Amino acid sequence: MNKYAEFLTMVSTEFHRYLMENQKFTDKIPANALIIFQVEGEEGFNNWHKETSLKNRETDQPVIYIYVKKWMNRSSIEELSMTGVA
Repeated sequence: MNKYAEFLTMVSTEFHRYLMENQKFTDKIPANALIIFQVEGEEGFNNWHKETSLKNRETDQPVIYIYVKKWMNRSSIEELSMTGVA
């Protein structure tokens, strides 16, 4: 998996969490929409994601651009545990 695909996985996960907490945005996204992320300060990723997404777009598929402008500077993890693997 290339670094942009890994970044996309993280952005997609965070976007899903955001939608779960902000239901009003969910209702604005059409069914089967192609979502293209554009992240402030990540021009290489933005170009890659837009180009790759549009290349794979279905005929007449609605396109939604999501502009990520600001990240939280903390983890959303409240508690965890860890074990070592020998």
